[in-house]
Amino acid sequence: MFWNKRRLKLISAMFFMTGLFLLAGCNSNAQADGESQNSSEPIKIAFYPNESASEFEQSRNEIQSIVSEATGRDVEIVISTDYNIVIESIANGQVDLAYMGPDGYIEANRKNENVQAILTNSGASGTLEDAVYYSFIVVNEEDTAEYQEGDGYTLEPIEGKTFSFVSNSSTSGFRVPSQAIVDQFGLGSSDELIIDGDFFNKVLFGGSHQGSAVNLLKGDADAAAFMNMAQYFDVVEGEENKAGVVYQVKADAEAPFDTVRGEKVRVIHSIPVLNGPFVVNRDNLDEETVDKITQAMMSEEVTNNEAIFSPKDSESVGLYQKEADEQFVEVTDSFYDPLR
Repeated sequence: MFWNKRRLKLISAMFFMTGLFLLAGCNSNAQADGESQNSSEPIKIAFYPNESASEFEQSRNEIQSIVSEATGRDVEIVISTDYNIVIESIANGQVDLAYMGPDGYIEANRKNENVQAILTNSGASGTLEDAVYYSFIVVNEEDTAEYQEGDGYTLEPIEGKTFSFVSNSSTSGFRVPSQAIVDQFGLGSSDELIIDGDFFNKVLFGGSHQGSAVNLLKGDADAAAFMNMAQYFDVVEGEENKAGVVYQVKADAEAPFDTVRGEKVRVIHSIPVLNGPFVVNRDNLDEETVDKITQAMMSEEVTNNEAIFSPKDSESVGLYQKEADEQFVEVTDSFYDPLR
């Protein structure tokens, strides 16, 4: 389940080119003047590797139905194994909508200013005020003592270890945790973190948040970066999303966690991250179509859809965990300025 840096480059390049060829065949009619595609063409929505996982199929299908009903057009869901494929595809107009992380959105917007954020999931308040999720640096629970420092935890022992990131295009799986490490150790840049034998003895990339977590859980990595994934883990000690919390893989966790059920990890560093957006390529979709999609996604029906916003006691696995008033809210490009 682990990739070293050299293998990552080769495999990523292969997936990247294959994905682009496939997606290029899906959509070649983006309009530079902002005019909507021919209404007979399906609207294509791309998802990052994490949300492309099989357990989110119901969530993707619900979004597919919502957008189709709102626009009166067929909708095609595009899943991916590579962050960069999604970034390039939305920037080039090969897909019309995408659900992305903040960094990926910023990169796509830099490539094409008509790629614009339109929606994100709110926090428990139902607003943008607490619209954050969490990036973790995590170790196996049995190694806790090595990282304890007084009443808290230190990153110092990770130097010289084997470390797993998600992808170098991931906000919470690379940019945010790598910056925390750079700051902690006074490094020149995150470039020092991706070369075997430099800061880390070995660097792995899981390709997804699930993959990075499994690298740790299987013992291939000593420490790892990934985001909170409530659909796979239960809190067994401490406060959720806080440093010190212990997560245990659920007894019924689906692949790739089915081989590590019951295993425990401890978060030694937790950092809030702005929630990622749904974005549109306005070269492809006109304002009326975008507005229909936005209004439909912010509807009460969607807010109460457990396949999208899933309460803890729900049998459905949603894209988001619903604790209070979580819902989709409108967002603009400027919301992500703090990350630029």
